[in-house]
Amino acid sequence: MPRFLLECAVDPARLDIFTAKRAEHYEFLIAHQSEVLFGGPARAQPDGPPQTMIIVIEAASADAAEVFISAEPYNRNGGFSHVSVRPWNQVIPEAVSGDLKRTLAAERAHRGDD
Repeated sequence: MPRFLLECAVDPARLDIFTAKRAEHYEFLIAHQSEVLFGGPARAQPDGPPQTMIIVIEAASADAAEVFISAEPYNRNGGFSHVSVRPWNQVIPEAVSGDLKRTLAAERAHRGDD
């Protein structure tokens, strides 16, 4: 199934939403565990407020990924100033052992470096 990177810019003027909707956010993540591969907040300082939230999900299409993030409580309540949904491919850690070597060999063959 295709994977998508959801990059959500936190609106610093709306940090109250992250406190008010934290329980709903975790309930949402629990309900969608089968779709979510990983995610979490990025901060300027370890104890600072979140600046960006990253989630990588499996979804049938970009439209389905948009539906997913539209329903996410922080987003639904205006906590993000911007959300981008982009196709994402896992490189590391390798999904299948040897993928990096196979990709390197294919790249070298494509460029004629062999």
